[in-house]
Amino acid sequence: MALENRDPPTWTPPRDPVSSSTPLVLYNSLTRTKSPFVPVDASGRKVTWYCCGPTVYDAGHLGHARNYLTTDVLRRIMRDYFGYEVEFVQNVTDVDDKIIKRARERHFFNQYKLEHPKLDAQVFAETRSAFDKFARNTKGFPFDTVSIDQVPEWMLSQKELLENPILDEDQTIFKVRILALDSVANALRSAPNEGSMDPEKYWSMVDSVLSVYLGDVKKGDISPEQHAIFADYAAYWENHFNEDLRTLNILPPTVTTRVSEYIPENIAFVEQIIDNGFAYAIPGGTVYFDVNAFEKAGHYYAKLEPGNRKGDANQEESVLPPAPVSQDQAQPTVSAADAEIENEKAQKRSPRDFALWKKSRVGEPGWESPWGYGRPGWHIECSAMASQVLGAQFDVHSGGIDLAFPHHDNELAQAEAYWHKDPKESAKPVQWVNYFIHMGHLSIAGSKMSKSLKNFVTIRDAIATGDWTARKLRILFMLGGWKGGLEISQNFRAEVDLWEKTVSNFFSNVEALTRESESSDGPRQKHLFRPQEKQLRQDLEAAQKQLHASLCDSFNTGPALSAILDLIGKTNTYLKNNQKSASNPTAYFSLAAVQEVARWVTKMLQVFGLSTTTGADAIGWGVDSSTGSDSVQNKESIALPYVQVLSRFRDEVKALAIANKSVPVCQDLLKLSDSLRDGQLLQLGVALEDRDSSIGEQALIKFGDPAELIAAREAKFQAQLEKEAKKQAAKAEAERLEKEKAEKAKLRPQDMFRTEEYSEWDEDGVPTKDSHGEEVTKSKKKTLKKAWDKQKKLYDSSLALAGKS
Repeated sequence: MALENRDPPTWTPPRDPVSSSTPLVLYNSLTRTKSPFVPVDASGRKVTWYCCGPTVYDAGHLGHARNYLTTDVLRRIMRDYFGYEVEFVQNVTDVDDKIIKRARERHFFNQYKLEHPKLDAQVFAETRSAFDKFARNTKGFPFDTVSIDQVPEWMLSQKELLENPILDEDQTIFKVRILALDSVANALRSAPNEGSMDPEKYWSMVDSVLSVYLGDVKKGDISPEQHAIFADYAAYWENHFNEDLRTLNILPPTVTTRVSEYIPENIAFVEQIIDNGFAYAIPGGTVYFDVNAFEKAGHYYAKLEPGNRKGDANQEESVLPPAPVSQDQAQPTVSAADAEIENEKAQKRSPRDFALWKKSRVGEPGWESPWGYGRPGWHIECSAMASQVLGAQFDVHSGGIDLAFPHHDNELAQAEAYWHKDPKESAKPVQWVNYFIHMGHLSIAGSKMSKSLKNFVTIRDAIATGDWTARKLRILFMLGGWKGGLEISQNFRAEVDLWEKTVSNFFSNVEALTRESESSDGPRQKHLFRPQEKQLRQDLEAAQKQLHASLCDSFNTGPALSAILDLIGKTNTYLKNNQKSASNPTAYFSLAAVQEVARWVTKMLQVFGLSTTTGADAIGWGVDSSTGSDSVQNKESIALPYVQVLSRFRDEVKALAIANKSVPVCQDLLKLSDSLRDGQLLQLGVALEDRDSSIGEQALIKFGDPAELIAAREAKFQAQLEKEAKKQAAKAEAERLEKEKAEKAKLRPQDMFRTEEYSEWDEDGVPTKDSHGEEVTKSKKKTLKKAWDKQKKLYDSSLALAGKS
C-alpha cells in the first residue's frame, strides 16, 4: 500500500484492558475515540504524565488558565478520586524565537532609556526611523501616502475596525499595529513642542515600536554566549507564571524541565536520531528531521492530524505574524536574516522536514554542538526532556488543542525516531505516548485568546478587577468540560455564579446549624431514621453514582457538578419541609443526615481543587487562593461567643417589642433591631436569620463575606419589593375590573346593541337586521342573545343591590 494511502497504526493498550480494574474510560486524541485507561505500570497504580508548559515571554491569560486549571482538575481526579500515583512532568520553554525577540527588545530599550535620560533630537530622529520601519512592515498601512502628521486623520477611516469587538486573526494583528503607530505619531507630534513632557510618558507611548526597532538594529551587539540577557527575561515571566498558578490553586509539577537546563540531553537526542537515519545536518549548522526516511522505515507521520501529513501547515515556531497585505501594496523588504532562513529551507530534502537543531543567528543565544553554535528546535525539547524523565513510554501527554499539529505530531515522530525499533524485526512498533489529552480553546465574543494576537485578558487583570476569582474560573472550566471549545458568555457566567452561590449558601446554612447545635444551650439533635431521612440517604447515593459515572466517562465534570447541585437542592427541600414553625411546632430534621451530605460535597470539592479544607470531616470551601479570604473559620472561633450574646439579647428585645407593639417606644426598638441585623452586623460579615420567636426559635447565626451578605440581603429586599409591587398591581387591576364591571352593569340590556352596526331590533333590543338591512344569521343571533342574557343578569343584580341600599 502506498504511503500516502496508509491509515494511522492501531493504538494498543500496554496491558489487557479486560483484566484491568480501572473504571475510567478516556477520550484519546490518538484514536479520536474513548478507550479504557490502562497505565503502563504493571501494578496499575502509577501514572506517568507529561504536560506541555508555557513559553515564558509574556503574562499568562485566561486561555492559559483554561488549559492549566483544567489539567489540574483532571490530574487531581486521577490522583485523589481514582487513587493513582501521578508523576506529573511539565516543561518550561525558556529558549525560543518569541523569547529571544522580546528579551532582545527589552534589553536594548531599557539600555536606550538609561543612555537618554532627557528627550533630545537623537531620540526623536530614531523614533521616527522606528515609526517608518514599523509602518513599512505593517501590511495594509499606506506608509507611502500617510505621514506621521496625517495618522490621526487616517485612523478615523479605521473607526469600524477599531470599534468592532469581534475580529478575526488578521484584523486583530492589524489593529494592534496601527494603534502602536498612532501612539508613536502622537508622541512625536507632542514631545518636541512640549519640552516639559514627562520622559516616562514618552517612553510608554513609543515602547511597542521603538523597542522592536532597537532590538533589530542593535542585535549584532549580542554574542551567542550572552545567555543572561535571555535567561533573565525568561526567568521573570516564569516566576510571573508560577505566581499565577499558585493564585489559581494549581498543584506544582512533580518535575519541572527547562530547555536551557537540558541542552546536553537535547544534543544527544538529536545525535541519536541522526545515527538512526532520520535526520540530517545542512551546511551552516541546522539539523532537520527527515520525514520521508521516517515513513520509509515503516513509521507513520502526523498520527494526531493525518490531514496535515503532507506538511501544508507551518512547521516552525512563529513570532508575531504580520497583518494581511492589500493587492495594490508592495511586499515589505526581506531582511538578510530572513533571506538566510529561506536559503536554509531551500536545502531541506522535503518541505515537510522540520528543524531539530537551529543555527544561532545574529543576536541569538547559542550553545556549542557537533554542528556549531545553535539551540534546540521548537519540538525537540519536549521529546528529549520527556524521554529523559519518563523513558521510552509513558501514559498521558496533555496540552492545548492548537499544539496537536505540528508540535505534538512532531514530538511523536522525534521520539519514535529516537527509540526506533525496526518494524520488520519487532512485532510491536514504538508507541511513545498512550493517551493524548487536548484542551479546547477559550474564546470571548467568538475570538480565541492569544498572546501573539494581544487580544487576551491576563489572569492577574481578571482577578484584580474582581471579574473572576480562582474558584469561579475553576467552576467555569469544569462546567464547560475539558475537550471542546469554550466561550465565555453572560449566560454562562450567570450559570457559574448561580452554582457557586447555591453551594455557598448551603455551606453557610449547615455551618450555622452546626454551631447552634454545638452551643451549650443549643437544641438537642434527634437521630431518628424516618422515610424523610431514608430518602435523603438515597438521594446522596444517587448523586454519588451519577458523579462517579460522569468522572469515569472521560472526566465529564459538567454533569458531575450538576449532580452536586441537584443533591444540594434536594437537601435544602428536606430542611425546609422539616423546619420547626408555628404551624408545625413539632417538626424536626436530622442535622447528622444533612452534615453527611455536606461532608461528601466538601470531599468532592477537595478532589476538584475547589475546596482547600483538609480532613475527611471538613465542611465548606476553605481559602480562596485568589482573594485571600477564607470561610472565616478562624474569625468565627473568636467572634462567635460575642455574636451569640448579642444575638440572644436582640432576640429578647425584639420579643418584648412585639409583645408590646402598642407602646410607641417598642416600634423604635423593632426598627433598631432590624437596623442591627441588616446594617451593622452585615458589614462585619455576620448574618442573623430570624426564625419563629413565638415558639422560642432564636435567630440563626451565619458568617460570610460582608459584600456577599449585603448583596444577598439587597437581593432579598428587592425581591420583596417586586413581590409587593406585583401584589399592588394585581390589586389595582382587580379594582379596575370591578369598576369597569360596575359601569357596565348600569347599561340596560335593551340598549346595549342599539348602535350603527344594526338597523332593526326586536322588543327586547336584540338585533334582527344589520346596518345593510340584511337579516342577522341564526348563529349570530344566538350569540347576541347569549350576551343579552348575561347583561340582563348583571343589570338586574345591580338594581337589586341599589334597592337594598
